[in-house]
Amino acid sequence: MTTLFPWLADPDWSRGVTETLEWKTDVLQSPTGAEQRISGRLSPRRTFEFTAMLYDTARQRFEHMLWQGCAGTWAMPVYPDVYALPAAVSSGATTLSIPTAGRDFTVGGTALLKTNESPDATSRMATIAGMTGDALQLVSPLTDSWPAGSLVYPVRPAVLTEPPSLSRLTDTATTAQVRFRIAEHNAFSDALVLTQYRGHPVLESETDWGESVSGSYQPLIRELDNGSSVPLRIDTAGRPFWRQTHSWFTTNRPAQTSLRQLLWYLRGRQRPIWVPGQTLDFSPASAISGNAVDVVGAGFAELGIRPGRRDICILLADGTRHYRRITAVSLVSGAERLVLDGDAISAGQHQIVSISLMTLARQDADSVSWEHVTDADGVARVATTFTGVRDELE
Repeated sequence: MTTLFPWLADPDWSRGVTETLEWKTDVLQSPTGAEQRISGRLSPRRTFEFTAMLYDTARQRFEHMLWQGCAGTWAMPVYPDVYALPAAVSSGATTLSIPTAGRDFTVGGTALLKTNESPDATSRMATIAGMTGDALQLVSPLTDSWPAGSLVYPVRPAVLTEPPSLSRLTDTATTAQVRFRIAEHNAFSDALVLTQYRGHPVLESETDWGESVSGSYQPLIRELDNGSSVPLRIDTAGRPFWRQTHSWFTTNRPAQTSLRQLLWYLRGRQRPIWVPGQTLDFSPASAISGNAVDVVGAGFAELGIRPGRRDICILLADGTRHYRRITAVSLVSGAERLVLDGDAISAGQHQIVSISLMTLARQDADSVSWEHVTDADGVARVATTFTGVRDELE
C-alpha cells in the first residue's frame, strides 16, 4: 500500500486526540455462563480522531492536499508519540537522538520531521534503518538542518474513514474534524509483567476515583411467558456475574506504555484477568495471624463460599498485596473468621488498609477509547468495563 504524502495538519490539542482500539472477539456463552472466546484479529484496529484548526495559507494548502488525496492512503503522524529535538541536527546526519521506548517507531518504518506544528512548516520524511533505546538510525542522510525544537513523529499509513467535516469560521479560517484508521497491522509487545494468581495476571492499578465507579451483578435469566399465566423465570447459571467499570488517569509515558501492553494482552473480550473490586468488602476485626483473619460480621457466613466470591486481595499499609482464596468461614464471638489458603501472613490490624473481593473477569466490549489530553509524556484517560467469568472453568 503506497502512501501519498504526509498529513501536515496537526491537531488542536485544546480538544485532545481520541484513539480508539477495536478488537473482534466471538464469545460463545452457554446458559450456565461457561464461555469459549475466539479472537478474530491479530491486533486491534486503531483510529485517531481530532480537530485541526487552519488559517490563511495553511488552510489553502490543507484543502489542496485534501482535494488530491482524500480517498487515498496518507502518511499519518502518530501525534501522541511526538518528540521535540532538544538540540539542532545538521544536514547530513544519519542518527536522531530520540528516546524510542513507548513510541511507535519501527525499523523499516517512517519518521516525519517538522520545524513546527503548522502545515506551512518545513517537513521531510525519513526511513528508519535501525533503532536503539535512545536513537534512530536513518537509511539516508538528512538533506536539511533542523533547529532545536523541531518535531519528530512516527508515521503510519492511514485512510480517512470519512471525508473531514469542515466548519468555515471566516473566509480564511476553518476547522476540520478528522478521523483516520491505520491501514496496517498494529503490533505491540504484550510481554506484560504482572503478578500471577491461579494462572492469570492480576490488575494491580487503582481505578481513577475522579468519577464514580459503576457496578452491578448480572444474572443469566430466561423467562418463559405464554402471555396468559405468570411468567416463569429461570436463573440458568445459578449465580450472578459481577460487572464494574475501571478508569485509568495516566500522567507519563511509562504508565501509558504499561497500559497499552495490558490492553494488547487482554485482546478485547478474549483474555481474563483478576480484578479487585477496590471496595472495602471486609472490615478487619483482628490481626492476620497465619492463615486466618477475623472480620466484622456482614453476612458472608450466611452466603457461604461460592465460586466467583471467594478470592480476596489484602492490601497492607506498606503497599504489599496478598492474594488468597477463602477456604472456610465461621462465626466467632459475633465476628466472621475467614480461613485462607496459601502461605501464612503476619500483619497487625492497623496495617491492613483493605480487604477486597476479587473476580476473574474479561472486558465487556471489544472497543476501548483512549483520550489523549496531551502527548503520551503527559495525561491520558482510558476507561473500560469488566465482567466476571466462571473462574472454576477457565
